[in-house]
Amino acid sequence: MIKIKTNGITLVELLVAVAIVVILSAGLYIAGDYAETQAKIKQTQSTIEMLSAALEQYYDANSNCFPFKAGLTYNQTKLEGADSNGLNIKVTDKNKVQLTAANYNNLYASSEALYYFLNRIPASRKIIGSINSSLITNKDDQKREYFYYFNTDLVQTLYPLLHFVDAWGTPFRYTYSKTAGNNFPLIESAGPDRDFGDTIPAKKNDDITSR
Repeated sequence: MIKIKTNGITLVELLVAVAIVVILSAGLYIAGDYAETQAKIKQTQSTIEMLSAALEQYYDANSNCFPFKAGLTYNQTKLEGADSNGLNIKVTDKNKVQLTAANYNNLYASSEALYYFLNRIPASRKIIGSINSSLITNKDDQKREYFYYFNTDLVQTLYPLLHFVDAWGTPFRYTYSKTAGNNFPLIESAGPDRDFGDTIPAKKNDDITSR
């Protein structure tokens, strides 16, 4: 009897081939995720550098003063130019919200104020104009738009409350507290984990800062 050899693959060989494909795919995914994270870190570092340069221009043009006094805790009620009646609330539709001190998330406050002040100085405004437009927004993490509005002679004027965000969409945090050897304001990104580590200090390990 003549035996005919077949070239078909066995089940074991098929399973080995599938396993190799899965391993290679996982490796490519991990490498791609790592590359994306590194790109976002570099973009965030670059944005912080531009904000720091804009702050230097603000300092030179504003009688050697940075936005806010050293040690002042900023919140939305201190926004320069607020009307004498303070902040009010008006919901125009589900995606647009005006503010009160009671309902506003201070996560956005210092970044909004930083944008507001830097935008007042031409040299600073020129620098922040180079920042990627996707990193300047008035939307929160639920995609709602935030506005401040003035009521003057029965005319309502809306102002989008723009703020700077990092590459992960988290607002930058701006603080200014003079300490020995550190007279420059601090700009912080919460980093890839989007957590500033206020409650869990270990979460600060991936933060990206201007210092």
